[in-house]
Amino acid sequence: MEESGFLSRTCPVCGGAPPPAVEVRSETSAESLDFTALVPYWNGFFKEKVFFPYSRCRGCGLLYAPIFFNRSQLERLYAQMEPNMSEVPLEALRRTQYGYFEALKSCSHLEGGFIEVGPDIGLFTENCVREGRFDEYWLFEPNRDALPALSKVVEGRTFHVIHDMFGFSKLPERAASVAVLIQVLDHLLDPVGTLRALRQRMSSGAKLLLVTHDESSLLRRLVGWKWPAFCLQHPQIYSPQSICALLDAAGFEVLQQRKTVNFFQISYLVKHLLWAFGWKVRSVPGFGQLTIGLKLGNMLTIATPKAEGKNVPTSAP
Repeated sequence: MEESGFLSRTCPVCGGAPPPAVEVRSETSAESLDFTALVPYWNGFFKEKVFFPYSRCRGCGLLYAPIFFNRSQLERLYAQMEPNMSEVPLEALRRTQYGYFEALKSCSHLEGGFIEVGPDIGLFTENCVREGRFDEYWLFEPNRDALPALSKVVEGRTFHVIHDMFGFSKLPERAASVAVLIQVLDHLLDPVGTLRALRQRMSSGAKLLLVTHDESSLLRRLVGWKWPAFCLQHPQIYSPQSICALLDAAGFEVLQQRKTVNFFQISYLVKHLLWAFGWKVRSVPGFGQLTIGLKLGNMLTIATPKAEGKNVPTSAP
């Protein structure tokens, strides 16, 4: 169903009816504007903050936007999206990604088939190539500009770069022992359906690694609706409890959860903190190349497919 061109949604995890109350909203609500007016707010962080209001599902506790862009609008928005030129130095990003990899390494033999959805230029994948023994890589990356760098990461290995983000049908069933989605689930209209399709391509005992924003984090509570993860690109945002509900609905069993350490230059952190409190600075005094690691509102979850017959759902809510 659509209202004013936008999509009306039930809870994407449990199918519950839209809650009557709004929990988080921006000063200018996205649903008060038309699609054309919202396009300039889609790209970039340092703009007036506009997003669709978030409500909390009374069934599973998920914080989600009951009104959001429809699929055709999302296709248009992602198609015109500017390249991701991160302000975070590459080495800081690599340190962050290696922290995620160490969590995987602690519970996986790092062999068999490997799936990553949204690998970009391969900052996580390169750890698997260097330290793992995977015999085949399936990398689902829609950004064709990332292809040269990503292909170089897996050069000399058996690999497939698939530009259909969710073209899991291209894989044999039970082919992968590891699947990785880093900052992907927050963007999906149908996260349960996506994870169920992915589960069919994972072997018994395989490991699923997820990194998502954590709406229950201290940072979110400190800055309120100005938290950066509240934005037009996120139709829902998870907590440790709601990610467990999602994985249960998709046929996975959670093995571990933890807060992640992300590495940033101090100048980057200061600028974003000032912006969150309403000071729209474009630059801050330099702090050299000093980089620090902080737990700033992200969480990592590792899960495994439920054993066959162990209350595994067969259809979406």
